Amino acid sequence: MSNFDLNSINSALSDSGRPISGVDFSGKSLKLDTANDAQPIVDAINACPDLQYLTLTGNTLGVPAAEAISKALEHHPELKIARLSDMFTGRMKTEIPPALAALGDGMITAGARLSVLDLSDNAFGPIGVEGLAKLLQSDVCSELEELRLNNNGLGITGGRLLAKALASRPRRLKIFIAGRNRLENDGATALAKVFQNMGTLEELAMPQNGIYHVGVAALSDAFRHNPNLARLNLNDNTVAARGAQAIAAALPKLKNLKCINFGDCLLKSKGALALAKAFKENSLLLESLDLSHNEIGREACMEIVDAVTALPDSADRLSRVVLAGNSLGGANNKKIMRDKLGASAELSDGEGSDDEYVTDSEEENSNSEEEEDDESQNSEDSATEDAQHDTLTNFADTIALDTSGVQEIETDVGRFLAQPTLENLEKLGPNAADVIDVHLQSIKEPAAMIQAYVDATFCVAGLSENATASQIAEQLFPILISRATRAPASAWLLANSFLTALALIKSEEKPQRLKWSLPPCYRFVSRQLLSPHVPPALRDTLRFFAHSKRGAAPLADMLCQ
Repeated sequence: MSNFDLNSINSALSDSGRPISGVDFSGKSLKLDTANDAQPIVDAINACPDLQYLTLTGNTLGVPAAEAISKALEHHPELKIARLSDMFTGRMKTEIPPALAALGDGMITAGARLSVLDLSDNAFGPIGVEGLAKLLQSDVCSELEELRLNNNGLGITGGRLLAKALASRPRRLKIFIAGRNRLENDGATALAKVFQNMGTLEELAMPQNGIYHVGVAALSDAFRHNPNLARLNLNDNTVAARGAQAIAAALPKLKNLKCINFGDCLLKSKGALALAKAFKENSLLLESLDLSHNEIGREACMEIVDAVTALPDSADRLSRVVLAGNSLGGANNKKIMRDKLGASAELSDGEGSDDEYVTDSEEENSNSEEEEDDESQNSEDSATEDAQHDTLTNFADTIALDTSGVQEIETDVGRFLAQPTLENLEKLGPNAADVIDVHLQSIKEPAAMIQAYVDATFCVAGLSENATASQIAEQLFPILISRATRAPASAWLLANSFLTALALIKSEEKPQRLKWSLPPCYRFVSRQLLSPHVPPALRDTLRFFAHSKRGAAPLADMLCQ
């Protein structure tokens, strides 16, 4: 959870003589569902004549509450800092995009110009980036210097969508934080292109993102174009030897680099030696270096120590050098390292500290095998993610649905679900809705059950231009809602199934063509949204995504009424 940061606020505000004022509701654990719930925040915003910062970290906002706050923000063009991290605990994933979009709309209407935007610890995933895209592409973020998106579950698709939004206009970001997002090689590569065009980065942190040497190489190319980069954190990615070599090649352009964190990056001795050589040759004035738990041999560890202490001012400059968890050698080796590093040394003993992990020849072979594994892993991961998460266009042709929960055996219902034609529907008789319901009740796993009911409903709704099929669909729809809402986490599962069935988002499963015609399904759902048995959250979610797809998916206009 983020805290109120006075230093960050001071640095973000351009007029040093200007009194600092704003609204801070951080850490109050407020559950804000309605506009009335949000009234204390609204009142505080309205009472602040010079709203330079707004901090809502550690509360949980529903869509109506976010809309109320958005209205208050419309009157504050002076807003510079928005700290909106950890704001959706306990919320459905589908609630988050419209809430974010609402807050962004308030800033856009006001004509604000943010310098700091923090949305960390909000698990909104790729669809959340869609809620943010309008804000990121607007003038509100045209002067943004600090963007924090730590632990948002972006994935490869989210990384690509984020890169696309950031690339929409020239940027001058100084700080970019996006750890724990599973960006992998493709997400990192997409963002690297944005960083390369910016040239203004001073701090980059992308730890725990599943990035291999391919993505590291792309980032390294971008670093060459950002000579002011001072802090670099790629902790817990698989940099390995080839990634280390790519970074080493970029170091001649990074004379301002002060802090490096490559802990848990599987550098091994070969990667460490490449970095040590580059540190020494480029006379880097490092202040902090973390290479912990990298399976580095004792000779390579000593080379690192020699490289960072080569300049005469190293004792005064170095604040922290972490080599714990590598093969440091015996007591004599450790004493030499401590004598050279002084108080900055962090050489705690641990498993593998006294002994080499591998011999030089073994490591060479290991690195070769590792690089082959990296390439294979990268290829497989990227292919899988590409299939799952291509850019959200051409929805109807490539949409994927999981029908694994439907036991399509040789029964009349099974045949209809496999081939939803009028002829097969008529074979189910006058009580077709009940027959389908009985057939699907054997599915116990909640996600599969909800998906199966949604698929069945849309199989019928796709034929609803026929009066009989329309009547059956009308009977089946409330059964679907009733069955689905009894399941755990039903709100999100139901909304996700509807969105994929209507081609408003892509499924995360293997793509396949829809079995039903979309136009009659859109007309059917648009009528059902007016009925009282539809959960409000489902109604709001469908309308939000339909609105966002106007133009790309013209049928979506039917749901926006």
